[in-house]
Amino acid sequence: MTTTPRQRKHQYRERLYRLLLAFTLLLLASFAIPQVYWPAPICYSVIAILITRLLARKVKHHAWRERLYQWLGWAAFLSLWFWLLTPSHWTYSGIPLIWSWILFVGWSLIRLVKQLSSERQVSEMVLMGAAAGYLLLGISAGLVMNALYTVEPNSFALLGLPNQAVTSTNHSVMNTPHRFAELNYFAFVCLTTVGFGGIKPILPAARMVSVATSIVGPLYLTLMMGALISRFSGNTNSRWLNKESNPKDTQSSQQEVTTDQKDR
Repeated sequence: MTTTPRQRKHQYRERLYRLLLAFTLLLLASFAIPQVYWPAPICYSVIAILITRLLARKVKHHAWRERLYQWLGWAAFLSLWFWLLTPSHWTYSGIPLIWSWILFVGWSLIRLVKQLSSERQVSEMVLMGAAAGYLLLGISAGLVMNALYTVEPNSFALLGLPNQAVTSTNHSVMNTPHRFAELNYFAFVCLTTVGFGGIKPILPAARMVSVATSIVGPLYLTLMMGALISRFSGNTNSRWLNKESNPKDTQSSQQEVTTDQKDR
Protein backbone atom coordinates (compact mmCIF):
# COMPACT_ATOMS: atom_id res chain seq x y z
CA MET A 1 0.00 0.00 0.00
CA THR A 2 1.50 3.31 -1.07
CA THR A 3 1.60 6.23 1.32
CA THR A 4 1.05 9.85 0.38
CA PRO A 5 3.65 12.55 1.10
CA ARG A 6 1.41 13.89 3.83
CA GLN A 7 1.27 10.50 5.54
CA ARG A 8 5.05 10.11 5.29
CA LYS A 9 5.51 13.54 6.83
CA HIS A 10 3.13 12.61 9.64
CA GLN A 11 5.00 9.35 10.32
CA TYR A 12 8.35 11.16 10.31
CA ARG A 13 7.07 13.73 12.79
CA GLU A 14 5.67 10.98 15.00
CA ARG A 15 9.07 9.24 15.11
CA LEU A 16 10.74 12.47 16.13
CA TYR A 17 8.21 12.97 18.93
CA ARG A 18 8.89 9.45 20.18
CA LEU A 19 12.64 9.97 20.12
CA LEU A 20 12.37 13.33 21.85
CA LEU A 21 10.28 11.88 24.68
CA ALA A 22 12.57 8.85 24.97
CA PHE A 23 15.74 10.94 25.30
CA THR A 24 14.20 13.33 27.81
CA LEU A 25 13.16 10.36 29.95
CA LEU A 26 16.62 8.81 29.56
CA LEU A 27 18.20 12.07 30.68
CA LEU A 28 15.96 12.17 33.75
CA ALA A 29 16.93 8.59 34.57
CA SER A 30 20.61 9.47 34.35
CA PHE A 31 20.18 12.04 37.13
CA ALA A 32 19.39 9.18 39.51
CA ILE A 33 22.96 7.88 39.05
CA PRO A 34 25.12 11.04 39.27
CA GLN A 35 28.35 9.01 39.24
CA VAL A 36 27.65 8.01 35.64
CA TYR A 37 27.90 11.42 34.02
CA TRP A 38 28.52 10.70 30.33
CA PRO A 39 24.87 10.03 29.24
CA ALA A 40 23.76 13.55 30.18
CA PRO A 41 25.79 15.54 27.58
CA ILE A 42 24.91 13.03 24.87
CA CYS A 43 21.20 13.25 25.69
CA TYR A 44 21.29 17.05 25.73
CA SER A 45 23.01 17.08 22.33
CA VAL A 46 20.55 14.65 20.76
CA ILE A 47 17.60 16.60 22.21
CA ALA A 48 18.88 19.85 20.68
CA ILE A 49 19.22 18.17 17.26
CA LEU A 50 15.79 16.52 17.48
CA ILE A 51 14.06 19.77 18.40
CA THR A 52 15.71 21.57 15.50
CA ARG A 53 14.66 18.84 13.05
CA LEU A 54 11.16 18.62 14.48
CA LEU A 55 10.20 22.29 14.64
CA ALA A 56 12.14 23.78 11.72
CA ARG A 57 9.86 24.45 8.75
CA LYS A 58 10.59 24.51 5.02
CA VAL A 59 8.81 27.65 3.87
CA LYS A 60 9.63 30.23 1.25
CA HIS A 61 8.26 33.23 3.11
CA HIS A 62 10.24 34.31 6.19
CA ALA A 63 13.07 31.94 5.23
CA TRP A 64 15.49 34.06 7.24
CA ARG A 65 13.49 33.27 10.39
CA GLU A 66 13.83 29.55 9.79
CA ARG A 67 17.56 29.85 9.20
CA LEU A 68 17.90 31.89 12.38
CA TYR A 69 16.06 29.21 14.34
CA GLN A 70 18.32 26.47 12.96
CA TRP A 71 21.44 28.52 13.72
CA LEU A 72 20.19 29.05 17.25
CA GLY A 73 19.76 25.29 17.65
CA TRP A 74 23.32 24.66 16.54
CA ALA A 75 24.54 27.48 18.79
CA ALA A 76 22.89 25.75 21.75
CA PHE A 77 24.55 22.47 20.75
CA LEU A 78 28.01 24.01 20.39
CA SER A 79 27.75 26.15 23.53
CA LEU A 80 26.98 23.02 25.56
CA TRP A 81 30.18 21.28 24.52
CA PHE A 82 32.21 24.48 24.79
CA TRP A 83 31.04 24.77 28.40
CA LEU A 84 31.78 21.12 29.16
CA LEU A 85 35.24 20.98 27.59
CA THR A 86 36.68 24.29 28.80
CA PRO A 87 38.86 24.36 31.93
CA SER A 88 37.14 24.91 35.27
CA HIS A 89 38.74 28.35 35.77
CA TRP A 90 37.01 29.65 32.61
CA THR A 91 33.97 30.65 34.62
CA TYR A 92 32.42 32.80 31.88
CA SER A 93 32.23 29.89 29.42
CA GLY A 94 28.74 29.26 30.75
CA ILE A 95 27.34 32.60 29.53
CA PRO A 96 26.89 31.50 25.87
CA LEU A 97 25.15 28.35 27.09
CA ILE A 98 22.76 30.29 29.33
CA TRP A 99 21.54 32.69 26.67
CA SER A 100 21.54 30.25 23.75
CA TRP A 101 19.50 27.65 25.64
CA ILE A 102 17.06 30.21 27.05
CA LEU A 103 16.37 31.64 23.58
CA PHE A 104 16.37 28.29 21.81
CA VAL A 105 14.09 26.48 24.26
CA GLY A 106 11.76 29.46 24.62
CA TRP A 107 11.34 29.78 20.85
CA SER A 108 10.99 26.01 20.50
CA LEU A 109 8.20 25.81 23.08
CA ILE A 110 6.25 28.54 21.30
CA ARG A 111 6.57 26.60 18.04
CA LEU A 112 5.68 23.35 19.77
CA VAL A 113 2.46 24.74 21.26
CA LYS A 114 1.43 26.14 17.86
CA GLN A 115 2.26 22.91 16.07
CA LEU A 116 0.41 20.67 18.51
CA SER A 117 -2.63 22.96 18.64
CA SER A 118 -2.89 22.82 14.83
CA GLU A 119 -3.20 19.02 14.79
CA ARG A 120 -6.59 17.76 13.66
CA GLN A 121 -7.16 15.46 16.62
CA VAL A 122 -5.69 14.65 20.02
CA SER A 123 -3.63 11.59 19.16
CA GLU A 124 -0.82 9.68 20.82
CA MET A 125 1.67 11.82 18.94
CA VAL A 126 0.17 15.03 20.36
CA LEU A 127 0.28 13.70 23.91
CA MET A 128 3.90 12.60 23.52
CA GLY A 129 4.84 16.03 22.18
CA ALA A 130 3.10 17.80 25.06
CA ALA A 131 4.85 15.61 27.64
CA ALA A 132 8.23 16.04 25.96
CA GLY A 133 7.79 19.82 25.94
CA TYR A 134 7.11 19.90 29.67
CA LEU A 135 10.13 17.72 30.45
CA LEU A 136 12.21 19.88 28.12
CA LEU A 137 11.43 22.87 30.29
CA GLY A 138 12.76 21.12 33.39
CA ILE A 139 15.97 19.75 31.92
CA SER A 140 16.75 23.05 30.19
CA ALA A 141 16.21 24.98 33.42
CA GLY A 142 18.55 22.56 35.17
CA LEU A 143 21.22 23.06 32.53
CA VAL A 144 20.93 26.84 32.77
CA MET A 145 21.17 26.68 36.58
CA ASN A 146 24.32 24.57 36.37
CA ALA A 147 25.89 26.99 33.91
CA LEU A 148 24.91 29.87 36.18
CA TYR A 149 26.61 28.11 39.09
CA THR A 150 29.90 28.02 37.17
CA VAL A 151 29.59 31.71 36.24
CA GLU A 152 28.63 32.79 39.77
CA PRO A 153 29.90 30.24 42.28
CA ASN A 154 27.66 29.62 45.29
CA SER A 155 24.60 30.90 43.45
CA PHE A 156 22.65 28.15 45.20
CA ALA A 157 22.94 26.82 48.73
CA LEU A 158 23.01 23.05 48.36
CA LEU A 159 21.71 22.27 51.83
CA GLY A 160 22.03 18.51 51.44
CA LEU A 161 25.80 18.64 50.72
CA PRO A 162 28.71 19.27 53.07
CA ASN A 163 29.96 22.84 53.39
CA GLN A 164 33.23 22.08 51.65
CA ALA A 165 31.28 20.92 48.55
CA VAL A 166 29.66 24.34 48.33
CA THR A 167 32.66 26.51 49.12
CA SER A 168 35.13 24.53 47.03
CA THR A 169 36.95 26.38 44.26
CA ASN A 170 36.50 23.45 41.89
CA HIS A 171 33.41 24.60 40.02
CA SER A 172 33.64 22.30 37.03
CA VAL A 173 30.49 20.29 36.45
CA MET A 174 32.57 17.44 35.04
CA ASN A 175 34.30 17.14 38.42
CA THR A 176 31.14 17.55 40.51
CA PRO A 177 28.44 15.35 38.95
CA HIS A 178 26.52 15.19 42.24
CA ARG A 179 26.04 18.96 42.06
CA PHE A 180 24.81 18.68 38.48
CA ALA A 181 22.14 16.18 39.55
CA GLU A 182 21.18 18.28 42.58
CA LEU A 183 20.55 21.42 40.53
CA ASN A 184 18.53 19.50 37.95
CA TYR A 185 16.44 18.16 40.81
CA PHE A 186 15.94 21.72 42.04
CA ALA A 187 14.90 22.82 38.54
CA PHE A 188 12.01 20.33 38.54
CA VAL A 189 11.09 21.37 42.08
CA CYS A 190 10.71 24.93 40.77
CA LEU A 191 8.95 23.78 37.59
CA THR A 192 6.29 21.88 39.51
CA THR A 193 6.11 24.62 42.22
CA VAL A 194 6.49 21.97 44.93
CA GLY A 195 9.12 23.80 46.96
CA PHE A 196 10.66 21.12 49.18
CA GLY A 197 13.31 23.57 50.43
CA GLY A 198 16.32 21.29 50.05
CA ILE A 199 18.13 23.85 47.87
CA LYS A 200 17.94 27.62 48.14
CA PRO A 201 18.91 30.26 45.53
CA ILE A 202 21.21 32.86 47.04
CA LEU A 203 22.37 35.35 44.41
CA PRO A 204 19.92 37.57 42.43
CA ALA A 205 20.46 35.83 39.08
CA ALA A 206 19.81 32.42 40.63
CA ARG A 207 16.63 33.71 42.25
CA MET A 208 15.33 35.17 38.99
CA VAL A 209 16.00 31.92 37.11
CA SER A 210 14.15 30.01 39.83
CA VAL A 211 11.21 32.42 39.70
CA ALA A 212 11.08 32.31 35.90
CA THR A 213 11.05 28.50 35.97
CA SER A 214 8.19 28.52 38.49
CA ILE A 215 6.19 30.87 36.25
CA VAL A 216 6.84 29.19 32.91
CA GLY A 217 5.93 25.68 34.14
CA PRO A 218 2.27 26.36 35.05
CA LEU A 219 1.95 28.73 32.09
CA TYR A 220 2.98 25.97 29.68
CA LEU A 221 0.52 23.54 31.26
CA THR A 222 -2.27 26.10 31.01
CA LEU A 223 -1.63 26.82 27.34
CA MET A 224 -1.17 23.19 26.38
CA MET A 225 -4.19 21.95 28.30
CA GLY A 226 -6.33 24.71 26.79
CA ALA A 227 -5.19 23.80 23.28
CA LEU A 228 -5.73 20.06 23.81
CA ILE A 229 -9.14 20.46 25.44
CA SER A 230 -10.39 22.82 22.74
CA ARG A 231 -9.16 20.45 20.03
CA PHE A 232 -10.73 17.43 21.73
CA SER A 233 -14.06 19.19 22.31
CA GLY A 234 -14.05 20.43 18.71
CA ASN A 235 -13.59 16.89 17.41
CA THR A 236 -16.34 15.61 19.72
CA ASN A 237 -18.77 18.32 18.60
CA SER A 238 -18.05 17.68 14.92
CA ARG A 239 -18.71 13.96 15.33
CA TRP A 240 -21.93 14.71 17.22
CA LEU A 241 -23.09 17.10 14.50
CA ASN A 242 -22.37 14.52 11.84
CA LYS A 243 -24.44 11.95 13.70
CA GLU A 244 -27.27 14.44 14.10
CA SER A 245 -27.23 15.42 10.44
CA ASN A 246 -27.15 11.90 9.03
CA PRO A 247 -30.69 10.84 10.16
CA LYS A 248 -32.18 13.97 8.65
CA ASP A 249 -30.47 13.26 5.37
CA THR A 250 -31.77 9.71 5.31
CA GLN A 251 -35.29 10.84 6.17
CA SER A 252 -35.28 13.46 3.43
CA SER A 253 -34.00 10.91 0.91
CA GLN A 254 -36.74 8.48 1.92
CA GLN A 255 -39.39 11.18 1.56
CA GLU A 256 -38.12 11.99 -1.92
CA VAL A 257 -38.41 8.32 -2.89
CA THR A 258 -42.01 8.05 -1.65
CA THR A 259 -43.04 11.24 -3.46
CA ASP A 260 -41.54 9.93 -6.68
CA GLN A 261 -43.48 6.71 -6.29
CA LYS A 262 -46.73 8.62 -5.72
CA ASP A 263 -46.17 10.76 -8.80
CA ARG A 264 -45.71 7.66 -10.86
